[in-house]
Amino acid sequence: MSRSSDDRIIESIRLYREALDETQALYIEAGKLVRGSYGWLGGGDDPDAASVADQMNDLHQGFLMKVFATAVPDASAKNIEQRQLGRVLLEHIWGKSVLGSQLHEAVDWLIGAADEFQWSDLVRPFVELPELRDHWGELETLAMRMATLLTSVDGTVSAVDNDRIGRMKEQFDAARGRAPETLTREVDTSNARDALTWLREEAKRLREGVGPTAAEKPTPLAGPGGSAGRDVTATTSTKPAAVDEPIDERSPEERLADAKAKLNGLIGLENIKDQITTLTNFLAMERRRKELDLPTSRPSLHLAFVGNPGTGKTTVARIIAEIYGALGILEKGHLVETDRSGLVAEYAGQTGPKTNAKIDEALDGVLFIDEAYTLIDESGQDQYGREAIQTLLKRMEDQRDRLVVILAGYPVEMRQMIRSNPGLSSRVGTTMQFSDYSPEALCRIFELIANKSKYTLPTESRRRLLRGFTYLHANRDRHFGNGRTSRNSLERSVRRLANRIATVEEVTRELLTTLEPEDIEVAGVDPMHLKAMAAQPGKVRVECKGIPQVIDDQLLGTEVQCEACGETFLADWGEPVLELPAGEEEAL
Repeated sequence: MSRSSDDRIIESIRLYREALDETQALYIEAGKLVRGSYGWLGGGDDPDAASVADQMNDLHQGFLMKVFATAVPDASAKNIEQRQLGRVLLEHIWGKSVLGSQLHEAVDWLIGAADEFQWSDLVRPFVELPELRDHWGELETLAMRMATLLTSVDGTVSAVDNDRIGRMKEQFDAARGRAPETLTREVDTSNARDALTWLREEAKRLREGVGPTAAEKPTPLAGPGGSAGRDVTATTSTKPAAVDEPIDERSPEERLADAKAKLNGLIGLENIKDQITTLTNFLAMERRRKELDLPTSRPSLHLAFVGNPGTGKTTVARIIAEIYGALGILEKGHLVETDRSGLVAEYAGQTGPKTNAKIDEALDGVLFIDEAYTLIDESGQDQYGREAIQTLLKRMEDQRDRLVVILAGYPVEMRQMIRSNPGLSSRVGTTMQFSDYSPEALCRIFELIANKSKYTLPTESRRRLLRGFTYLHANRDRHFGNGRTSRNSLERSVRRLANRIATVEEVTRELLTTLEPEDIEVAGVDPMHLKAMAAQPGKVRVECKGIPQVIDDQLLGTEVQCEACGETFLADWGEPVLELPAGEEEAL
C-alpha cells in the first residue's frame, strides 16, 4: 500500500470516528429534549422517562450499522479499507477492538444484521416527535457524510456507489414525508406516544442484539428492524429497569451562570435578553431582601411569548425554567412542553382531568403551551377549550408559588386571546415579543449549525447566503420560518455538496467540509435567482468594538482593518447596506 493510500485511510478513519461520535451525541441530546414532554406522551409519571437518552443511545447504533450496510451492502465485495472502517464502527458499538479473522466475520455479521433494519424505524423519533423534527437535517447530513467516506475510502467512487447513496437519500425523503406538521390532533398524539412505547422496546431489543456476543450467535437478533411485524401490545408489559434521575451537583450559582451563558450565547433576541436579565436581577434582589427579613414583592411570573415560528421561543422557555430553578423560585426548574392536544380531551368530562394531569407534571417548573390561542374559539362555542382555560386559570392562582405558565403563539392571535379573557390578562404579567431574525442573524444561525458538522464557508458562499436570506427577509410573511429556514437551507446545501463530490475519485477532508458557492441553496429561493443576486456587487455594515463601518461584501469571512482603531478584526457577517444608483442620492 502506498504512502498516499496510508494517509488517505488514516484521514478517513479520523473523519469517520468524528461522524460516529457526532451521531451518538445527536441521539443522546435528542433523548434529553424528549424528556420534557415524555410524561404525557407516556401516559403520566412514567419511570422510564429518565432513560430516554439511554434508549436513544441504543438506537443510534442501529442507525450507524444501517448506514454502513447501505454503503457496503455486499460482504464479499468489501475492500480492506472498508473493513478498517468497519473495525472502527464495531469499536464504537462494542467498546473493544476486533482484529484478524474475527474482524472479517464481525463485519460480515454487521452487514447481515443491518439488512434486517428499516430506515423508518431508525429515524422514527425524529419523524414523529415534534421536539426532534428540527434536527432532521443534522441527522441526514451525518448519514451522507458517513456514506461518502465509506464509498470513497479506497480512492475510487463508482456509479454503483452513487446509486446506493441516492437510494439512501430516497429512504430519508420517504421517511420524512410521513411526518405530521404539528401535533394538533389526537391521532398525532397517539403516533408520538406509540413512537416512545416502541422506542423502549426496540432499545432493549437492540441492546441485546448488537452486543459483542451477538456476532457469535448463529442467528443474531435483528435489532430495530425486527419490529415491523411485531405486536407491540403483547410486549409492552415488559419494561426495562428504571434509571434514576441524574443528580445535578452544580451549586445554584453555577446553575444560574450556566443558564445566563446559554441565554447570552443565543443569536439575536437582544430585547428578550434584556427583559430576562432585568427580571433575573429583580428576583435575585428580592431573594437577598428576604434573607435579610426586608419587605419583598413578587410579580406575576407567568409570561406570554409572541412571535412567528422559528424565533427561539421554546429555547428561551427552557432557559427561563433553569433560571427560576437556580434562583429557588421553582424547586425543580424543569420545562414541560405541550399544546392544545395535551390539554383538551376528545370527549366531554375528560378535559379537566387531562389538563390537571399536565399541570401536575409541570409543578415546581414551567408549563410551556405552544399555539395557546387555539384554546379559545372566536365563536365561543368551544366548550372543551374553555374548560381547559378555566382549569388552567384556577391552578395558576392556587399554585402560583409552584407553577409558571408560558403561553406562546402568533402575535395577533395571542394579543386577542389575552385581551378577550380578563383572567389571563390579570395573571400574565409580561409579554415578550420575539422579532423575526435579520438576514445577518439567519446567516449566523446557518453557520452555527454548519460548524457542528465541521462545515466551513468561504467568502463567495457567505455572499450568496446573505443575498438569499436578505431576499427572503424582505418578502417574508407571518409564516416566515426564521431559524428553521436556516436549518432547512443548510440541509439542502449539504445535499448539493454530496451530489457535487459523488463522482470525485480523491475525496479529501477539504472537499467534505467546504460548502462552495455552487453548493449554497436557500430554501424558498430559486438557485438561478440566487446566483444572479450574488453576481452583483454589494456592501455590508460590520462592527469593530461597537463601532460600525461599511465594507465591500467580498471581504466577508476575512480579516479587515478597522477604520477607527486601526486593529484587524474578523468580518464574518454583516447587515446588507442599500446603495442608491448614482445621481439618486444627490436628488434626495
